[in-house]
Amino acid sequence: MAEEHSIPLKTIHIISREQAQNTPAPVTTYALFKDGEFLTQGIQSDKKFLKLAGVQV
Repeated sequence: MAEEHSIPLKTIHIISREQAQNTPAPVTTYALFKDGEFLTQGIQSDKKFLKLAGVQV
């Protein structure tokens, strides 16, 4: 969805306990940030992701 709608997206695969403990999110699994600000945690549907990204569908 990000690519399809030209939304810049950076993914970070956390693979160690140290990385998880240094992440600025309450829960690291599927944490979503926008402009460095924590938005939500959880698997996003296409529609919800686009809404959080500010894209009108």
